[in-house]
Order: sequence, then C-alpha cells, then structure tokens
Amino acid sequence: MRASLSAVGRRAAVRTRWPTQGVILGGATSGGAILPRSAVAPRAPVWQAATCCFSEGGGYKQPEPEQSQSLPDSWVEPDALWDFAEAHMGEPADEAFEAEFGKRNQRWRKRVLKESPELFDSIGAGQAPKYFWIGCCDSRVAAETMIEAKPGEIFVHRNIANMVVSTDTNLRAALKFAVEYLRVQHIIVCGHYDCGGLKAAASKNDHSAPLENWLTNIRDVVRLHQEELEAIVIPAERHKRLVELNIIEQCLNLFKTGDIQRRRAETGSRPDQYECALPRIHGMVFDPADGILRKLPIDFKHYLKKYKNVYQMYDAADFQSSDAGAGA
Repeated sequence: MRASLSAVGRRAAVRTRWPTQGVILGGATSGGAILPRSAVAPRAPVWQAATCCFSEGGGYKQPEPEQSQSLPDSWVEPDALWDFAEAHMGEPADEAFEAEFGKRNQRWRKRVLKESPELFDSIGAGQAPKYFWIGCCDSRVAAETMIEAKPGEIFVHRNIANMVVSTDTNLRAALKFAVEYLRVQHIIVCGHYDCGGLKAAASKNDHSAPLENWLTNIRDVVRLHQEELEAIVIPAERHKRLVELNIIEQCLNLFKTGDIQRRRAETGSRPDQYECALPRIHGMVFDPADGILRKLPIDFKHYLKKYKNVYQMYDAADFQSSDAGAGA
C-alpha cells in the first residue's frame, strides 16, 4: 500500500470527478423526433443517467457545468484482494468469497516468489509460450496443474469436450494468435475420461440451444465411428473409446485449417532454420481417476496422406517458390 493515499481512497477520489460523457449508439429521441448522432450531446455514465440525462418532459438534458469535468490523468490501481480480505472477514457472501480468493492469491504469490524470485519480472515483460493447449472446460483438467506448468509456459483454450470446430471464432482466433504471433512449437488436444459433454452427446436427448448446437459436432464423431463404438459391449469402455476418438478427430480438424497448414509448410521448407515442420500436434487423454496423462497413438502421416486431395491447401513448395521469387 502506498503511504500517501490508499488505493481505496484514490479510487473514491477519482470516481467523484468522473466526467459525464459517453457514446450514443444510433439516434436519440427529443420531443418525439429522432435526432442524428451528430446532433446529440454526449451521454452520462449509467450511474448518473437517472439524475442528469433526461428532463422531466422527456428528451436529453445537457449536463450542468460542474458535472463536465476532465478525465483522470492517471491509472488507478485496484485493491489487492488480500488487503480487501483483511478488512472484510465475516462479511456477506460476495465479500467473503473475494476475501477467500485474496488469501489464496497471497499464499500462491509468496510461494512463487520463494521458488522463482524472477518469475513476475519475466512474465511481466511479455509471454513466449512453446505450447498451445486445447482442453475441456471441466474443472478437474486444468493444463497448468496437470504438468506443473509455471505462468507463461502454456497458451490455453478450453471449451466443452475440447472441440476444434472450424466455425468457432473463439477457437480460431486463439489458434491464429498461437500459431502466427506466438509461434508455438507444440499444440496439444487433451480430452479426459468421464467427460460430461461426450456423455450428453451420446445420450440422444435434446439439451436445447446453444448447448445442443455444440453437441451436434460431437455426435458427428459418433457417426464417423459408429461401427467401432457399437462393437464395445461395456458402456464405460465405449465412453472411454469415444473420448479417444474425439481427440483424434479434433487433432485432424487442426490439420484441416489454413493456419496450421501454412505454418507447417513454411517451417518445413526451411530445414536450415527448423528441424521439422512446426507446430507439432499431439493427442493426449487425462484420467481424473488416477491423475495420469496418456499419449494417444495416432498415425498422422496415414491420415494426411489419405485426405491430402481433400484438405491440403499449402505445401513446402509454395514457400520455396515464394523465397526464390523474393531473392530474385
């Protein structure tokens, strides 16, 4: 805490001088007429709207002069949760929850500083992870916990049942960032046994949108491997095999993307800089019942050769010819 003024006091001081300005989206009404954006004065923040935005007769009311002050000229640091915790023990539910998290954060930070004194200086300067992890949202399968990773080691995307769906903007944005900007060397698709998403998809019940929309992608995996799955007699073992097949299919979905093909073709065309085509893709499965992370035996070369004429958009020759042209 700073000696001159606490974070709480500084935050309160700033909030008392926050300006009454904002952005009007679309038109606004005044006396029954619609005014264009350019004709409407700035809108006050939400918490001031009831007192300064509207006149008794309707329409926008110009803020009083004393309310139109300048923006704060500096950033105000939020409270540390552990400082909050010391002052709010025994408070109502929200405060008690935040107090608990503050104490846990403090214990974690002390342990990290003891084990790696320079870590926060390092990650405060930026990130350069080698790994991109695509996993399930399940609370039992956090990537950092499974492999004892330090902050900054793994770039993570998680969704229900660790899916790689081509139309999922969230996943595709994370993938593009990982491959083109972070230049990760390995991508791991990690599923887990006892997966609720896969069990829901296999139940043949309508779970309604948007969950049902997502589960349809998993049912496509069941359809592709229906014969193999139906041959397994014990339901628990059939579920485990579905988990594994789903991981394999999501790995193949990665190979289908232009982001992966472009980067692998580029790195594969430059043996003087890279030992092999990057990023490497790995399928893994975690068992919450024993804590073991297992590698799935996947013959990617077989699949890539089999579906080359369907999905391949780039190869090393594209980049070799491009380099030759640039050199000329």
